[in-house]
Amino acid sequence: MATLSKALRKKILLNPVVEYKEHNPQAEDDVIATLGQLQQQFACINQQIKDEQDKSKKISRQIGEAKHENRSCEELLQTMREHSTENKILKNQLEVVSKRILSEFETGNGNTNKAANNSTKQPDVLPPVQIHTAQSSDIEQLSISVLDKDDTQDIHEIWNRYVTSNPVSSLYHRVEWKQLVESVFGHECYYFYASVDEKVVGILPLVRLKSRLFGDFMVSMPYFNAGGAIANSLVIEQALIQAANEHAEKIGCSHIEYRDDVRRKNLPVRDEKVNMILPLPHTTDSLWSGFRSKLRSQIGRAQRENTMVDIGGENCLDNFYAVFAQNMRDLGTPVYGKSFFREILLQFDKHSRIVIVRMGKRPVAAAFLLGYKDTLEIPWASTVKDVNHLSVNMLLYWEVLKFAIENQYRYFDFGRSSKDSGTFRFKQQWGAIPKQCYWHYWLKNNAEMPSLNPNNPKYKLVISLWKKLPVSVTKYIGPNIVKNLP
Repeated sequence: MATLSKALRKKILLNPVVEYKEHNPQAEDDVIATLGQLQQQFACINQQIKDEQDKSKKISRQIGEAKHENRSCEELLQTMREHSTENKILKNQLEVVSKRILSEFETGNGNTNKAANNSTKQPDVLPPVQIHTAQSSDIEQLSISVLDKDDTQDIHEIWNRYVTSNPVSSLYHRVEWKQLVESVFGHECYYFYASVDEKVVGILPLVRLKSRLFGDFMVSMPYFNAGGAIANSLVIEQALIQAANEHAEKIGCSHIEYRDDVRRKNLPVRDEKVNMILPLPHTTDSLWSGFRSKLRSQIGRAQRENTMVDIGGENCLDNFYAVFAQNMRDLGTPVYGKSFFREILLQFDKHSRIVIVRMGKRPVAAAFLLGYKDTLEIPWASTVKDVNHLSVNMLLYWEVLKFAIENQYRYFDFGRSSKDSGTFRFKQQWGAIPKQCYWHYWLKNNAEMPSLNPNNPKYKLVISLWKKLPVSVTKYIGPNIVKNLP
């Protein structure tokens, strides 16, 4: 990857949108929108660093005054250490955002360095934002098809090879999910793929959720935070989306939900959610030293309860499910069947792990992990309510982060949260950085966007009643409900 001069890097970071437009007059709106978001994030973190530095200077003067007057300054020193730790976390976040901005120029997209134009190496930054330059040269030869149940294994392997080769793909783009979702939930799956001269150049997996209770619609991909269209160019992605929209209208679906990390034109969008991503250091000691003292003490609180940690696969499933099912009942949420998790462990044995925290023989906290490329994700984590005061959840996340570093993952995905919510702040205290989610919609007859989530007032009574059911009952009836919730 080409290296930009120090002066040019500084100029780009001051206003990446202006610099990009200057070198790319015909720049796509999606690219500009993404750089604009990164620019805002850069400015926000930069201001937080300045604020922390001002606070540190003020405390430093107070420490000097206390020493001059022979007063105790231990409390001030502790506060100074906490501000110093916060400053380190913010600087790390700023560096990551800076690299994300500069990567668009260093890889040749910004055309600021001709030597960079042929580079294909991925930048050392957060999981890449999906940015493409539209190419229309292949669109006339483009063919769009749908995987058929009678397709040979060869086409499945070709599909997965494309997933592996595409730098913005996720685990949820892999073809194994089609068989898994069809067998566990009984849903119809429509896996669209685009090809030119028999070569796959783009894919779009879709699952149809159809029930009397929640309606008839499709999602790419349900149950997770990713899975939208990926292709060699933006126009191919748009062609895949258009084909899916036309198919949805033909079979009578009310809408399609596309789970993207890039803003698309001409589609309604929800952007209330962000994925919280933590860049990981090379050692657990480095991660630990970057935590605030309060966070370290919470982890230590749980460790003093003689807790034990198990990490495994199917051998840990029963303990995971016991904690998970109880926690879902307490939250008023239907629970997936155990078979769903068992199939994931079987289909993705190299990508999945379970972490259990026990007190004696009793499992009190559990996490289900999925790893892909350089990122480890935690789609499901639960603790038993009666031990929450012991900070067992903090110990669970610490053990998960240690596992991530020890297995050489570079990023940890805490999962999605609403901006400025309680879960957002929980993840932020670990040093996680928000990455914008864009959930786009095709809506039949331009209807209103759906609202199938626990915050919808019409589900309030049902949720309160669900919390009162025995866990055994929720395990029995929950899977038939939750399979139709995206």
